[in-house]
Amino acid sequence: MTPEEILRPIISAAQGVNPRREGDYEQDGILYCGRCKTPKQARIAFSGETQIVPCLCNCADAEYKREAEQRKKRERFAEIKALRIYELQDPIVHQCSFDLDDGANPATVNCQRYADKWENMRGRNLGLLLWGNTGNGKTFAAACIANELMKRGVPVLMVSFVRLLNVMQGLQAETKSTYLDSMNAFPLVILDDFGAERDTSYSLEQVYSVIHTRYKQNKPLIVTTNMALGELQKPSDMRYQRIYDRVLEMCVPIQFLGSSRREATAAEKMRLAKAMFE
Repeated sequence: MTPEEILRPIISAAQGVNPRREGDYEQDGILYCGRCKTPKQARIAFSGETQIVPCLCNCADAEYKREAEQRKKRERFAEIKALRIYELQDPIVHQCSFDLDDGANPATVNCQRYADKWENMRGRNLGLLLWGNTGNGKTFAAACIANELMKRGVPVLMVSFVRLLNVMQGLQAETKSTYLDSMNAFPLVILDDFGAERDTSYSLEQVYSVIHTRYKQNKPLIVTTNMALGELQKPSDMRYQRIYDRVLEMCVPIQFLGSSRREATAAEKMRLAKAMFE
């Protein structure tokens, strides 16, 4: 087979990738893109002769890279959805959005900034510790981060700590290790209601395993808790020390202030019910 016969099908295939379009023009015998004004052809030396072959102009190259990235994201989602641990995803994620934030808690703004600067946060392995009294929007803000990132094609796992530990309790040691490792397929993991787990040696060991596995992989973690920051910094029970140290090393604390929305909602329902009965 001659060099020309080898080159011909390659050139033909390349032309199909970046064909001539309306607005394209020729300059010095080379075809240029009418949109980005960069060459769609190039001269190369082949078998002692100069050949004109197709190439990607700047805009075609950018489009090719975008499509490749989208394919990569779709494949990543498909792989992650196949993991058993994905079944633990908290349904609340799909119900929360920063667009629904009423502005009652200013700390939510910092969570939105975290989502906006996700790539930088991911590169620096920075997580968040959302702490404060119960019912003041921590879970909502965490779920907003998850939903925002997933809309951009970033897989996120958000799960209640108690639910995760209950599932792990029924697993064999080998299966449990695989289960924990599968969490690291997610660029971001959100553990909700940290500190609500049972106060037993077994539970504490599982909590440490979950957090330490994430720590070893250098991947970001977001934790929500009703515990005060002082409790985490200086625990009364030293059994918790290594767990809390890991969390504080991985996560930037953000305090959520204000009264409980749940209590306010319950009080409003009670008022309405009382008015109806009277």
